[in-house]
Order: sequence, then structure tokens, then C-alpha cells
Amino acid sequence: MPRFRLRYQSTNLEMPLGEFTIGRSSACNLALADGLVSRKHAMLHVGPDTVVVEDLRSRNGVAVNGVRINSPRRIEHMDRVYIGSQELVLIDAAKLKERVAQTGDYVVCEVCGAINGSAKRRCGDCGKRLSSDAAKTLGSRRSVDSSSHAWGAEDTRTQRALDVIAGIASKAIAMGRFEEAERMLLPHLDTILERAIADRPLSDSEKDDPDALFAGATGYALQLARGLRNTRWIDWVFRMHTATGRLMEAETIEALHDLVRAHKYSQATYLRAYLGVLRNHSAGYGASERFLVGRLQGLEQVISAN
Repeated sequence: MPRFRLRYQSTNLEMPLGEFTIGRSSACNLALADGLVSRKHAMLHVGPDTVVVEDLRSRNGVAVNGVRINSPRRIEHMDRVYIGSQELVLIDAAKLKERVAQTGDYVVCEVCGAINGSAKRRCGDCGKRLSSDAAKTLGSRRSVDSSSHAWGAEDTRTQRALDVIAGIASKAIAMGRFEEAERMLLPHLDTILERAIADRPLSDSEKDDPDALFAGATGYALQLARGLRNTRWIDWVFRMHTATGRLMEAETIEALHDLVRAHKYSQATYLRAYLGVLRNHSAGYGASERFLVGRLQGLEQVISAN
């Protein structure tokens, strides 16, 4: 059985030794029906112990873990490769066996098969939410402090990954392919929201601008809400502002007025929680801030009437 596999969506593709091509052409080993993918976009050089990814001079490039590559690069177990709007994950069967052998209490990610500590809520490899039903035990059972949260590696590269993916997601949105954009953006937007709720910095890097990260993430959530007609992204905007205590920008409020009416949004819980947070800061508001709060109160009335 080949040592290396490539996870694409819910499928694991075995990769024999040699060259594994990826592109839009049906002649490729993995053909992707994606307008952002070149006919022959990338190649994986699969050896007995290593895999190297190479960009075949594609139009939109190749990124590994959120960083665009400029030359052939070796990839490791659970590295994420972005080609067009598609995400591919390398799985090394040997590494999976090692991790199982070294692990006591653990949770198996149902999406990527990675092994996680039982205290985790999200997979440290792929970022997906872990199911409590997936918990299994090897050896003796140990108590876990539920107040501790082991943040995955994806948190340390939130800004960097979002920066790279944003360009591809923007192209997908411009082409009306909102489902693809959501698939790329969802793990990053969920991570940012969880960090805000936990009162953690939105990014671990001091080089990142939290205001720019916040504004960019909010903008993408609004675009997804508009394109998918999915109210979960309206919820996201309210929850994000509640967690950070930030007063909404006028443009965000006006966009929400349009979305609430268009989608017949009737869930007032998150907005009311946000207004409660703003009331705690209202003593320091000037005329312009009070005007924005008034627009939000008007939005609550619209939601209640839907």
C-alpha cells in the first residue's frame, strides 16, 4: 500500500511513487473542475520517504499552509496545499501510526483522521470541529481540565493564511462561486471568532494588524451572507462584534440592514446581546457613536418585525 495519500474533500487518493499531476486537464492524475486552476497546475514528486510539490508555472500559483511557493517545496504530513480554490491535505500513513502509538486519551478527527488531545475542541491539523462522540482511549483514562484549551497550529498562521487565501477567495466570489469561497474561508473565520470569544488576540503575530484582520474577516462574512443567503454569517458578524466590544462601522450596519430585509432574518438574540455590550460603554459615546447605536436599535426593530 502506498505510504502517501492526498485528501481532497472527503476522498483519500493513494499516490504511488513517481509524478502525480494536478490540474484542470482530464489527463492529470487529479483533475479539478475549477476555473482558477490551470490545465496543468502543479506536480507532486512522490518518493519513498518524501513528497515535493512543484508549481508548473500556473496562473494563480500554489500555496502551502497559507504561504505561496516560488520553487519546489517538500511537504510534510497534514500540510495543506492550496490550488485554485481547492484545498488538498497530504497524509503520511507512517506518521499516523506513530501518533497513535504515542497517544493516550485522544479524539480522532472525522474529517482528516488526525489524532488530537481529548481537551481539544478543534482539530489541530485541519481546523475542523471535533465530535465528542469520536473520543477514544488507549491505555488508562486520565482526567482532563475542561478549562484548558489546546489551540491548534492553525491559530499561529491565521493572518498569513487568510492573506493568501483571500486573493483566491475574492476571485471565487467575483465569479459567483460562493460555496468554494466559503469552503476556503470558513476554518479561518471560525478560528478568528473563537479567539475573540476566548478573549485572545486575533493573531499571535505582533506584525499583524488586528484592525485590518477584523475588518477583512467581517467583510468576507458579509459577502458570504449576501452570496449564499445563509444567515449563519449574519450571526457571525453580530457574535464577532459582541466578543470584541467594537462599535460597528456605518458601512457594516447598512449592509446588515439590507441583508436582514433580503433574507427575512428573524434571530434577534445575537443583536440584543451586542446591544447589551454597547450599553455598558454608552456613557463615553459622542454624537456620532450614539447615531450608530440608534441605527442598530432600528435594525433590532426590523428583525423583530420579520
